[in-house]
Amino acid sequence: MASNDNFSLGDTGKKKKHALVIPFLFHAHVAGIYRFSLELVKRGVTITLVVPANDASKMAKYEEIQGLDFHFISFDESVTQVPVQFHKLLDFGISYGEHFDPILQELKGREKAGIPAPTCIIYDRFCYGAVEISKKLGIPHYMFFSCGAVLARFHQEAPRLLTEQGPFEVKEDGSLEPVEGRIDIPGLPPLSGPDIQKTSFTAPRWKVGIGRAMADASGIIINTFYELEKPQIDEIRRQCAEQAAASGRKSSELFLVGPLSEAATFKDRSFVGGASESDNQRAESLQWLDSQKPQSVIYICFGSWVEWKPNQVEELAVALEASEQSFLWVLSRTQEPLPAGFEQRVTESGKGFIANGWVPQLQILQHASINSFLSHCGWNSSLESISLGVPMLCWPQNMDQPMNARYIVDSLKAGVQVGVMKFDGPALVRREDFVRAFKVLMDDDDEEGKAIRSKVKQLKLIAREVVGEGGARRRALDELAQTIPENA
Repeated sequence: MASNDNFSLGDTGKKKKHALVIPFLFHAHVAGIYRFSLELVKRGVTITLVVPANDASKMAKYEEIQGLDFHFISFDESVTQVPVQFHKLLDFGISYGEHFDPILQELKGREKAGIPAPTCIIYDRFCYGAVEISKKLGIPHYMFFSCGAVLARFHQEAPRLLTEQGPFEVKEDGSLEPVEGRIDIPGLPPLSGPDIQKTSFTAPRWKVGIGRAMADASGIIINTFYELEKPQIDEIRRQCAEQAAASGRKSSELFLVGPLSEAATFKDRSFVGGASESDNQRAESLQWLDSQKPQSVIYICFGSWVEWKPNQVEELAVALEASEQSFLWVLSRTQEPLPAGFEQRVTESGKGFIANGWVPQLQILQHASINSFLSHCGWNSSLESISLGVPMLCWPQNMDQPMNARYIVDSLKAGVQVGVMKFDGPALVRREDFVRAFKVLMDDDDEEGKAIRSKVKQLKLIAREVVGEGGARRRALDELAQTIPENA
């Protein structure tokens, strides 16, 4: 970042709270922090969201922000050109201070239009380079987790786990040496070496950096609710207090603002779908569900970034036909072709619906015909499914998904594990393993299935209370808005 001796943006003379919001430039991350920002602006906080110019021009037209004090600032889009490497985006996020001068100049120019200077920075966890900016501006900074408290707790522990003092050895290329056996982290379910290996595949240095930034944050904002993730939330709070006492500063405040999609009240579109909604496919998928029996359909959908073993799609397809289960399967571009004749057979029999691209996930999950959700266990999908009372068939692939699945299956008892995680990624799941997992949730007499269905119904009711009038989510957002300072 170019040298600048004076980072003060001045004073418009009008007392305002103003959050400069910095997302990580992946769809689910941008969507989550945008929805969160919309809640803050409704509470009197001016919002300036930093996104690429193309995204800014689209988002500025959203009907829901018209007339609100919601603004956008754009930057050089070279870092986000497709195709873009994940590591390149991460490097951009952690070195945000080096890219800030143009944004600073734009903010100064906007003062003339009456937009006050930022009074805090809220940044996605992957953009912890923004901490440098907040310190130069002399304003507080808040770390935002679009994921749940499971991963937030792991990040908090990363400086101990993933450095020389920890159990993992970091190789020259920045990756981790495999560690066998069980790994216990306070507040988390028992994890395996592969669980942590896949969660940290993006290189340990980023995880360590996030953990250190958490310890320095004025506040930590997480897309979850207390009853869903009590063990890790309690431990995060305990660690924050311990770290603050050791450094002689105030403990980071914790704000639980989930579920951000408001899945429990169905007021929002899913964060999993893309922007290219097909009205025809939307109508067709819902019409097909209307023709199915209650609690009879397995919904199958994964993120856009999955690791498929050779023949994996075939194994799943054969299992679906062999089990004679009805299903709605959303295919992504990264998946191998379906077996010859499969789509025609299941379409003609009425047993299956194959969707290519976007589907209205929230509407699907709340449909009466849905029995369960075969998912990669990305946090947004997991939170939407549980908040709507849909049991999960957990098939994690990478990133935070193995830890999410461990918690959902082993601690929450809200899902069934599908497959095994290995050091080189998820193992090939055989057709007979799929059939066994399907039976647990599709067989009304299966005792494990009964317990899982009962648990997700309880969580659905709690989620409704959390997002309801006077619920914990609204209180957390109110408290956060109150902590953001006004300009001096």
